Amino acid sequence: MIRKFLVLLLILTAGCTQSLYMQGRRHVDEGRYDEAVDVLYREIQENPASYEAWRELGVAYYEKGDWIKAEDALKQANNIRPDARTNLYMGLIFEQRKDYEGAIRAYSSSLNMKSGGKTGDMIRAHLNRLVTLKIKEDAKEAIAGEAAIDVASIPDNSIAVIDFDGSQLPEDMAPISKGLAEFTAIDLSKVAELTVVDRMKIDAILSELKLSASQYADRSHSPRVGRLLGSRRVVTGTVLSAGEDGLRLDGAIVNTVDSTTGLTGPTEGRMESFFKIQKDFVFKVLDSLGIELTKDERDAIEEVPTESFLAFMAYSRGLDYQSRGMPDAARREFRSAGGHDKNFAQAANKIQALGPAPTGGAGEPSFDGFEASVTSESEKEMEVTGLDGVQTTTLINSGYIRNQTDYDRFGLSPYKPPVVNEGVMVIIRGDLDAQ
Repeated sequence: MIRKFLVLLLILTAGCTQSLYMQGRRHVDEGRYDEAVDVLYREIQENPASYEAWRELGVAYYEKGDWIKAEDALKQANNIRPDARTNLYMGLIFEQRKDYEGAIRAYSSSLNMKSGGKTGDMIRAHLNRLVTLKIKEDAKEAIAGEAAIDVASIPDNSIAVIDFDGSQLPEDMAPISKGLAEFTAIDLSKVAELTVVDRMKIDAILSELKLSASQYADRSHSPRVGRLLGSRRVVTGTVLSAGEDGLRLDGAIVNTVDSTTGLTGPTEGRMESFFKIQKDFVFKVLDSLGIELTKDERDAIEEVPTESFLAFMAYSRGLDYQSRGMPDAARREFRSAGGHDKNFAQAANKIQALGPAPTGGAGEPSFDGFEASVTSESEKEMEVTGLDGVQTTTLINSGYIRNQTDYDRFGLSPYKPPVVNEGVMVIIRGDLDAQ
């Protein structure tokens, strides 16, 4: 009995001593960054393969404002074992330097590793704003360097679908032109032979050029737009009412290099058959390009995202609001689209991309607001519930408890705790330091 008590006491004593790693984390959490750096370096000396220690060292340096050393430490962590928190802080460093492309890559990597929770929601929403900012900057650079664009270098298979002109439609129906153009681009992207220009890039270029819908649907502007987009061909369209309940779509395909234009001819149908009109138009475009589709490509294009006219109109209004920089109104419309058809996947994707509505003030949150919120939430998600990391490590090293990784490493079953010499076995549950 005394022997069992002494073994238990030994483990409890060891378990109540914090590891260097946990000390470092607590120093970071309490704002003592110099102490954190010192302790975490000592941990790395003892355990150079600890990606967690390298990661928290990077966090400590980031909080100190030393982005060079922070990046070096975070790169070491990523080389050992990439994780969501490491890439979050890499993204923050890149964004501090105005390297938006690097920040987008890092935030995307963070999301791929852990897309759930509040941290994931914050990153997703911020990433969408950052992508928009990056595209706008690229648009300005493209227009500024327009004279140097070499049209011969534009890939032959590139194509851009510009928003169709709906200015002749009744005001409440005009947004349908955006929905028809959006799904035309989506369908063309299903064809392996084509590379479709991102629609956000198109919006940014047209916004910088300050062209109205009717102007950029004018084929005389298309060659210039195509050059700025880096697209060999530009698809334009005009949507008109055809009778009481009819809809007509007239399209054209403009070659950016030689400014020649091919007309698709009119595509007509009843208003409620909006997707039939849109699909017929896509096939006319592909026929004009001389592209032979595989069966899989044709089947993919023929898939109908929603049969609900109300859902499609709400989605189209959402696109319209989004293009005008009105994210809250866009969210409402995309949610309305999902309400009319819960299986309308594109509406759900748009809601997720926009992220949650900002709280606590008007407008979209700044980088400083995002940084403060996401780092705080990331730290919360790092908090240990149950056994402290050092207690777990101590018990693992003592042979009394294994984590799931060690089951694989040592071939131990999680249902059969190891037995100590002379039959003494100790199983400890709960938080040993009462923190």
